Amino acid sequence: MTHILPTTFAALLATAMLASAAHAQTEAPRGIYAVARAGASINSDQKFDVEQLPSQFDDKTKYKTGLTGEIGGGYDFGIFRIEQTIGYNSNNLDLKGIGSRDLPASGRTRSYNVSVSGYVDIPLHSVFVPYVGGGIGASRVDANLSRTGAGGLVSQYSGKDWGMTWHGDVGIGINVAAKTTLEVGGRYSQTSKLAFDGTSSGVATRFAPTLRTLAGTVGVRHIF
Repeated sequence: MTHILPTTFAALLATAMLASAAHAQTEAPRGIYAVARAGASINSDQKFDVEQLPSQFDDKTKYKTGLTGEIGGGYDFGIFRIEQTIGYNSNNLDLKGIGSRDLPASGRTRSYNVSVSGYVDIPLHSVFVPYVGGGIGASRVDANLSRTGAGGLVSQYSGKDWGMTWHGDVGIGINVAAKTTLEVGGRYSQTSKLAFDGTSSGVATRFAPTLRTLAGTVGVRHIF
């Protein structure tokens, strides 16, 4: 009996060591994956250079919380991922502080985005994996904005244009299965190089806004 216990303990210890070694050698799945994200753009605005473009618009115009989302695919190399996505953003003008019954204002933006992004997964934990990254691409923006100022003077524009967009991301991935990861993330994005024809106090004017958005998203990635 005294010989059996040490032998049994040694066998269990050897089994545990082999299992631990096998687990350490197990790598996270790599390969092609699909991704989908959706969320809210919680802090969106557009910026004008009012010194170069006098108008009834302020230098910064804020928008209400809107919708954002994207779908796409990528390749997971292990710690580094690269992906291409198409996305959509929608925001309506926040009338607080900009419009009134006597001095009305209205506006909205809608955009379709195509971008290429890269991400680094930080392997701090086997289940909860933080990530950072960013991307660059193009946006097809459909926008309009109108504001009546003092004296009944009106500035307005409406149109569609392609712009350059970039974004920076930070978040955490939650590995819920061997090949499936849930995401919770934040994104700052900016779109520039836009130009819309409009009028300011009855004079034909060309507006060049820069759109900026801070968004929170949830998503899912699945490796095939």
